[in-house]
Amino acid sequence: MGDEKRYQIAVGDEIYRDVVRAPDREPGDFLTRSEAAQRIVDEMNGVIEIARITRRRAMRILRAETKKNSIA
Repeated sequence: MGDEKRYQIAVGDEIYRDVVRAPDREPGDFLTRSEAAQRIVDEMNGVIEIARITRRRAMRILRAETKKNSIA
């Protein structure tokens, strides 16, 4: 059952993803359950890295602003 190519990735808000079984009557090029899960893992690895970069940038700004305000 897990090797059957009847799965797709359900997309929710922002970064929510899930592996779901495609409707039986829906035609299309589907994935195995493990292929769909691997795609989610790969995508989320990229999202996590972007989030880290964004957070570091924001933290630098906050530190600079805090330092500037404490000197003034």
